[in-house]
Amino acid sequence: MKPALGDAIPTAFSDRSPSALPLGRFPHLAQTDCRETTTTAAIHALIRDNLDRAPMYSGQIDAECGPRYCPSIEDKVVRFADRDSHHVFLEPESLFTDEIYLNGVSTSLPADVQLPLVRGMRGLEHAEIQKYGYAVEYDMVWPHQIDASAETKRVPRLFLAGQINGTSGYEEAGAQGLIAGVNAARRARGLEPVRLARHDAYTGVMFDDLVTRTPREPYRMFTSRAEHRLLLRSDNADERLTALGASWGIVGSLQLAAFDARMHAKARLTLALSEMREGGTRLFDLAKRPEVDLVWLAARVESVIGAVDPALFERVITDARYEGYIARQNTEIRRQSEYESVFIPDSLDPSALTGLRREAAETLAKFRPRTLGQASRLAGISAADLTLVAMHVRRARAQA
Repeated sequence: MKPALGDAIPTAFSDRSPSALPLGRFPHLAQTDCRETTTTAAIHALIRDNLDRAPMYSGQIDAECGPRYCPSIEDKVVRFADRDSHHVFLEPESLFTDEIYLNGVSTSLPADVQLPLVRGMRGLEHAEIQKYGYAVEYDMVWPHQIDASAETKRVPRLFLAGQINGTSGYEEAGAQGLIAGVNAARRARGLEPVRLARHDAYTGVMFDDLVTRTPREPYRMFTSRAEHRLLLRSDNADERLTALGASWGIVGSLQLAAFDARMHAKARLTLALSEMREGGTRLFDLAKRPEVDLVWLAARVESVIGAVDPALFERVITDARYEGYIARQNTEIRRQSEYESVFIPDSLDPSALTGLRREAAETLAKFRPRTLGQASRLAGISAADLTLVAMHVRRARAQA
């Protein structure tokens, strides 16, 4: 089968990954590749002939819709009827077993259909199925029942994460588990819960979406959901979140020291690019031009300040090229932060606000947003409604 390779240079999630391993080798485990095959027209015909036996199509499961972004093979065959093949990736489950996960053929068809379906793909003619596919249907808490701290509103001290909050995906569940775990520990210690804003992290975007928007399907986190995605880059996650994590007590001294060293190196690199010139033009400004050879640029800087971390150099170049757009987004964040920092008291009775539309009052009573920012993102809340609520909140604060 055709190889499906991973990154030539894998990226570690943690600063501690290389130093914590023997001889500083990363990745610690041997790397192996996946393989790629495809379904066939004959397999699609087999699936269509047995659709009435699949729970989602037979009525055994009556969910309105399944996950859009990881559909079953039955869904793909029905939705994309013009396609006679779909990619399937063979992913090793372990370095120590011969179990393979077939990514792309999740299914709830009966076992007697699954075996010929699998064996109909090139390279799998003699495959044995160790664990058959199956479908699940699960309940969830609705957005008005949970806070962005992951705590339920009706049952204090109960924190939820993952599918029960209406999400689908490993990363989504892991991010929620992090916030839920932090806040459960803080609650047990008598500390105030913490929340991430939409401009802090994708986790903040996700939680804000989960508590303000009624889902039509299992939620997945995409970059397109974030209005400040130029700031929410993977390369600058440490700048956005390390100090915050340290204040929460979940970033240790070794990671904090590594971060401080990197920020010192970044500042030195940025200063060098700002002070060094070529033909009267700052290197920092030259870096913004797409035609400039970055290898040459890096060599020029290294001739003055010594070796530069390639990843850090790339980050500084990205900052330079998006400098104007980033400044615009920061201005917008400052403009929005006024509403994000205005808390709505629990004692607010929306039905008692004179002039507030009935739809707005019902929406506010149902979702109980914590801030004016959250209220502004609720469907059914107009700008006029928000202004009225803001006036009432400020009046209440002044009287207090």
